[in-house]
Amino acid sequence: MHTRWMVFLLTLTAFTWAQYQPRSPYLQDPDRIFGYIDSCAVFWHTGYDNSRGGFYTNINRQGNVYGGTAKDMLTQSRNAYGQVRAFMLTGDTTYLGYARGALDFMYAGAWDGANGGWYRSMDANGNPTTVNEWKTAFYQHYALVGISAYAEATGDTAHWSWLHRGYAHNDAVFWDDRPDYFGYWDESSPDGSQVRNKTFNATVDAITTHLLTLYLQTGDSRYMDRLQAMADNSLDHLVASMSSQAIGFAEKYNDDWVIRSNETLTIMGHVLKTAWCLGRIHMLAPDQSYVDGAELLVEDVLNLGYDHEYGGPYKDYNRITGEMQMWGNPDTAKAWWQMQQAVMAGMQMYYITEEDRYLEMADESLDFFMRHFVDHTFGEVYENRERSGPLTWGDQKGGGGKAGYHSIELGYYTYLYAKLFYHRDPVTLHYRFAPLDNARDIALSPLAIPAGALAVQSVTRDGQPYTDVDYTGRVLHLPAGTGGHFTVTYAPVLTAIADRGETHLPGGIALHANYPNPFNPTTRIPFELADSAPVRMTVFNVRGQEIATLVEATLAAGAHEVTWDGRDGEGRPVGSGLYLYELRTGDERQVRRMILLR
Repeated sequence: MHTRWMVFLLTLTAFTWAQYQPRSPYLQDPDRIFGYIDSCAVFWHTGYDNSRGGFYTNINRQGNVYGGTAKDMLTQSRNAYGQVRAFMLTGDTTYLGYARGALDFMYAGAWDGANGGWYRSMDANGNPTTVNEWKTAFYQHYALVGISAYAEATGDTAHWSWLHRGYAHNDAVFWDDRPDYFGYWDESSPDGSQVRNKTFNATVDAITTHLLTLYLQTGDSRYMDRLQAMADNSLDHLVASMSSQAIGFAEKYNDDWVIRSNETLTIMGHVLKTAWCLGRIHMLAPDQSYVDGAELLVEDVLNLGYDHEYGGPYKDYNRITGEMQMWGNPDTAKAWWQMQQAVMAGMQMYYITEEDRYLEMADESLDFFMRHFVDHTFGEVYENRERSGPLTWGDQKGGGGKAGYHSIELGYYTYLYAKLFYHRDPVTLHYRFAPLDNARDIALSPLAIPAGALAVQSVTRDGQPYTDVDYTGRVLHLPAGTGGHFTVTYAPVLTAIADRGETHLPGGIALHANYPNPFNPTTRIPFELADSAPVRMTVFNVRGQEIATLVEATLAAGAHEVTWDGRDGEGRPVGSGLYLYELRTGDERQVRRMILLR
């Protein structure tokens, strides 16, 4: 057996952990993340051009422009993404204004009106400066990351149109539909007449930048088909290449998925990102092969490319020799976005497997990131740090490959994952939908999570309760002419409750639907007993917490009915939302759902 895989198999059997206790204050108390998000989002405003629009690309530590006035397309899309997520967390619509300005600037200057697709760079006035360059899947995918976030948060039809336009171009030009070699091409000529190569970026970046959002917001099966195709590409090529590498996987291939032997770089952040994506697709379309592949990827980093002393993954390696790529640095280096992937993949895999070592990876990486990468004086984060935390390679904050995307995305998903996956607490997000002439249904799907594991707890519109909601299906119904600022609180549905569903053990009880449903303030719950029996009926919230006991007595056989007045066991009114009521007698039980609308 290859030595590398012997180490891996031994590791799987040797790791036995007690209940892990997080060290990061941001994992202990995820609400602390709001200050971090604000500091990151506000930082980029200094680099916004209020007269001509768009964000400048080259930004120094203080947030000022340096080294030219380029406004790369990637800068606009990534900063727009960050500003949107900052709005969704804080509710501050100022961030939406900056996001819209960046995207409008991008639409006006970066779209290739003749051939389709996006130019890479623009000058200060929005004129494209790379019209004769080959287009890459990396830029075509990442052009959509800001657009998809804005469309999700606002439902804006113009931005949805741009998102579909960008996807259609990728599908028409970059998609290789040959059955034996399917996948996204890595590059196309400026006019799209020539295409070549396959890569990690062409594959996995499609998942994170737009495919997940398109599926979560539309439910369209063609997007799920494409997500699963990307998962298959990841398993069949990236993961499959691992057994012949000293570390990581092969990242670059020719047209027919043959490894390009002259390309030897493997990046730990890419390995972890692939694991994160396989985990997210598994959440939506359960497949054990996705979980197995994700575990192989994460374990490879933990065994061979991770700092177990200071925390976090190292940066780059030669996949054939296993040697770390130092790039002239005197010490081993860590990159801001690779730390993010460790946090996200760790939290995702912890949720799926309940293995504490994945939680520990996320926690250590988050703790190192917040202590060493974050600039607590001027805001935002540095790009690179040495192994134990000192700064390396300069203190600039913005450049061709860095903007407000990864830093704010880390905060956004840390909040969601830590609250929902670890603490099992509700989360609150903000949306702003303009009124339209037609009625519409808005999918409230902020992250990939198994069906039935997340419910809407409450919704307000402009600060007032809004009840035209499918709480379990997570759909917001907006009649024609209805819009506003919507604040949505989501709550995890504990497996122990969710698994009970609408079914019951056969026997002598029958629990019927409550009426009215939805209700305010009272509802009636009918049930029947075949024989006299001790009965207990309780009400739970979606987190599995018992709210009230409605019946606890021995009852005669026959039909019965109990009324609930929407109060807890202390007589206090509970809020609007989804609740579950359970009838138990002996080893039999039934559970049903009801909705309280205040």
